[in-house]
Amino acid sequence: MTAPITITPLTGIPEVHEGDDLADVLEVGLDHAGVRLADGDVVVVSSKIASKALGLVTHDPDKDRVVHGETEYVVAERSTGDRVTRIVRAKAGPIMAAAGVDGSNTGARGGWLLLPHDPDGICEQIHDALVARHGVRRRGQAPLHAR
Repeated sequence: MTAPITITPLTGIPEVHEGDDLADVLEVGLDHAGVRLADGDVVVVSSKIASKALGLVTHDPDKDRVVHGETEYVVAERSTGDRVTRIVRAKAGPIMAAAGVDGSNTGARGGWLLLPHDPDGICEQIHDALVARHGVRRRGQAPLHAR
């Protein structure tokens, strides 16, 4: 029998700004939710807050040009009138619409948010910071304080 999975949304996270430390941002959400991380916990972070913290925003008004710049190759296209939707392999790796270029929830800065080109690296940095703060360890590693 396996243990149940509990999903806890991290509310109370403030608007993320360029230069914010993502571990600090997540800590606010964890504290607000009353969560202390334990071995085996999984933290899911949206690319949007990572992009905001990293300042991955462009103010180029031509979204098609921005999408083209973030595209490795086109997988499929669909035309509807004067609009073309492209499914592409983004430089960040995933296959998705518009290479992940997103203009929603950008706050007062506006513009287009871009996906981090090294999402695994960003996750590793966040992981290492949370491991250090909470004393949890990766599977198969000695506890942090024993190193």
